Amino acid sequence: MVKERNTRWLFHLTYWTFVLGGYGLLAYLIQSRQPAQLPWFSLLMFFAFLWGADTRLGESQASGGRVMSSKCIVLSVIALFGAAPAALMEAVSALARGLVQRGSSPRKAVFNSAMLSTAAGAAGLVYEHLPWSDSFAGPGFFIPLSAAMVVHSIVNQLMLGVIISLDARVPFERVYRRSYTWARLRGLLDLPFAAMVVLLYLQAGAWTLVLFLFPVLALYQSDRLYQRNKEAHINSIAALTTALEADEPYTHGHSYRVAKYAVRIGKSLGMHENELETLEYGGLLHDIGKIAITNEIICKPGRLTDSEFEVIKTHPTIGADIVEQIKFLSDATELVRHHHERPDGRGYPHGLARDEISIGCAILNVCDAFDAMTSDRPYRKALSVEQAMEELVRYKGTQFDERVVDTILRLYHQGEFDSMREVWTPAVPFQPASAVDTAERTYAS
Repeated sequence: MVKERNTRWLFHLTYWTFVLGGYGLLAYLIQSRQPAQLPWFSLLMFFAFLWGADTRLGESQASGGRVMSSKCIVLSVIALFGAAPAALMEAVSALARGLVQRGSSPRKAVFNSAMLSTAAGAAGLVYEHLPWSDSFAGPGFFIPLSAAMVVHSIVNQLMLGVIISLDARVPFERVYRRSYTWARLRGLLDLPFAAMVVLLYLQAGAWTLVLFLFPVLALYQSDRLYQRNKEAHINSIAALTTALEADEPYTHGHSYRVAKYAVRIGKSLGMHENELETLEYGGLLHDIGKIAITNEIICKPGRLTDSEFEVIKTHPTIGADIVEQIKFLSDATELVRHHHERPDGRGYPHGLARDEISIGCAILNVCDAFDAMTSDRPYRKALSVEQAMEELVRYKGTQFDERVVDTILRLYHQGEFDSMREVWTPAVPFQPASAVDTAERTYAS
């Protein structure tokens, strides 16, 4: 309890330091620049594009990345107009977007506003103090522009990582692994695009921004087509899973709920978005191998015999073999194969123990058991959530991974984890985890 209070105190201290420091830097930058000198019409156009970059038009549902990058717009504003306008635009855009467009809590919206303003302001100051920052006749301005991009990324990710780590009580290294991936190297494309925006603006004015809408719209439509095709494949598998569970009312919706529970826990543990998507697929498909087992065993109301239990123990291997044949689901093969492994080595099919079991498999193991305990069975009524939590604690470290149990307990005590039995309906479409907002834009997502 004392440690928890100390952690919250440190979180609040860090939060307000970041917020006040960010707005203090913004005030300093505005005071050092005369507003009358700025081309307000051009800035309004850049602001509109900055806002658009964080709507659905800018999101890539297929990859979790961006079709239109806000960082590209910010770097362009830094090069053309300086640090103050860029920081102000980020502050206003993030605050309005969080409170109006996304319905975020004021705490998150204010932090994001201060964080992105700080990143833009720091990047702008670095740009302004480097050589060739005021000369666009040659490629020299790429040097300060590159430095500004690096500073913007470092400031943004450091502030983001620290606040997520403190708020969710997750080690910073785990947040780091989620945020810093090779996929973020795609952000290097912001540099040439920002340079093109700058050079076109200097050549012909702000209207040239409209030209960038055409490739953005083309990428957006291509992304939507890819995502629809992917969801069609996934929903076919989901329909198969639902059909598998339809004969047994006691397990109807089980796989759907396990997938949703798993993503909730995985997010809290700082898993990267691609890992969350794979985890959700693994949860949805973890029992697909039961399609090869007769209903007499699956639906048996009483205790299974030893021979029947040996048959049940084959379903992870059968399921993994099925999933492995589907190319874009192959990453979930390990999750399906090992979701019944236990920390004490008494699980199946391979008897893995502790560090041999991936965090994703450990999460599915706990979620599978939690949903089973909170569901009615022919031989018993469902346990309450409180009773299920007690069972998880009782077998923590033997049947269930300690990290996962501690996380689910923390979420439960914070009011962020409860039974989902009342929300299941066969009509609910499967939504992949890549639709989740990225942590870069909503820090506690």
